[in-house]
Amino acid sequence: MLLLLKLLVAPALVGAVTIAVRRWGPAVGGWLSGMPVVAGPVVVFMSVEQGTDFGARAAHATLTGLIGTVAFAITYARMSRRAPWYVCLLAGWLIFALVTSALYLLDPTLPVSLLGLVVTSVAGPRLLPATEGTIAPVGNPRFDLALRLIATAALVLVLTAVADELGPTLSGLLNAFPVLTTIITAFTHAQHGSGPTIAFVRGFTRSIIGFGSFAFMLALTMVPLGLGWALVLATVAQVIVSGITLRRTRRA
Repeated sequence: MLLLLKLLVAPALVGAVTIAVRRWGPAVGGWLSGMPVVAGPVVVFMSVEQGTDFGARAAHATLTGLIGTVAFAITYARMSRRAPWYVCLLAGWLIFALVTSALYLLDPTLPVSLLGLVVTSVAGPRLLPATEGTIAPVGNPRFDLALRLIATAALVLVLTAVADELGPTLSGLLNAFPVLTTIITAFTHAQHGSGPTIAFVRGFTRSIIGFGSFAFMLALTMVPLGLGWALVLATVAQVIVSGITLRRTRRA
């Protein structure tokens, strides 16, 4: 049953975000991508398989790693004006690896990790180049949805399979690897160019703090309250913070 959930939950959420990008445009899709559609289920699976103490520490590390995820997205968007998608992808992954390695060595506390993500999510959009005109909703070839779902399922299986060997901190940091962001930015850039890609990243960086609040609440409450209540409180925190960021995104 757990294997079936791994194969279905995260890919289904990625599919929903992909459809949202097509229907409402890359900015709204970027905001939706700031939700824990991949890393959230992975932390839950880790907690079920490895215990709540492991899960809480992995959630903390995931929160820390989101700073690297934002750095990846900003790097990709800035380079998308002048480089093809595969160059942007490699550069973004390199920045993610460097930032995440530094954070692993620094080992910030839970409040410091949250503060770092808030600062990054506020400063990030200011570093993005401007997009000209209105960015319309975009379409995609039919086959690419299946590729996105397969890639997501494969990454979820790999992350949960190596969790026991890596431990909670490294597992959590790797859990913040930009799975959904990688898939959608690369496809959007290759198929529609730099403008929609930047719009997507701008929406993503505005909403990532909602993901951070989810991970923060999981890390804070999972051990004393158990996985069930921690998940409820984390979801409530996510909904409240994401509601605030959605208003900002719609105004923008």
